[in-house]
Amino acid sequence: MECSRGERLAITLAKDSINRSSNRSTTGKLEVDIFELLRDSEYEMGETMCQIMSKGVVAVLGPSASPASNSIISNICGEKEVPYVKVAPEDILKVQFPRFTTLDLRPTNTDISLAVAGLLTFFNSTTSCLICAQADCLLNLEQLLRQFLISKETLSVRMLDDSNDPTPLLKEIRDDKTATIIVDANATMSHIILERASELGMLSVYYTYIFTSLVRKRGIVWVSRGNIDFTPAGAHQ
Repeated sequence: MECSRGERLAITLAKDSINRSSNRSTTGKLEVDIFELLRDSEYEMGETMCQIMSKGVVAVLGPSASPASNSIISNICGEKEVPYVKVAPEDILKVQFPRFTTLDLRPTNTDISLAVAGLLTFFNSTTSCLICAQADCLLNLEQLLRQFLISKETLSVRMLDDSNDPTPLLKEIRDDKTATIIVDANATMSHIILERASELGMLSVYYTYIFTSLVRKRGIVWVSRGNIDFTPAGAHQ
């Protein structure tokens, strides 16, 4: 997967900061190699890991967009006793005995569910709607669904269809006068939902939007209760 400009900048700044640290030995410096996968395949991931390990690395970071590859990286790093820092979403299938070398920097699905539930309680939302872009969101946010009854009066769940056009779904939410909208989708689809909501006049003070995605996309500045500061893609951020 492609390493974005922002990710490259973050890695470079972190590397330079570490190398400038007064606590570091003057005999060596931290170097960072970035490997981009042409496709998400277990074979290519295994081949890439062989290249990485042959360099004598001290740690492996990522990838962020391929949860399926986490087990391969975790197993190889575990065998070689190399720290593996995960930035990917939580795996649905839990490893019974996770490798001691793996450190996950992202909050778990349970943490995200509890955070959203806390916001619903804080905003005193009597009716809310969860928009799911993928079916696995019901598993990811299981704790949230357990806490709030799935009904018209509390929390309803709506799935995007294969057309990936959220307009009909948003119109239904508007007609139902649901004020709190939770969106479980990637950054691209979240941006589309905000664009369609803007066209439908659904970015007013009446609505509260909560986005579960931890990936920020240009065009989504922040979401809060009340008017949303929304810059369309392509405009100045």
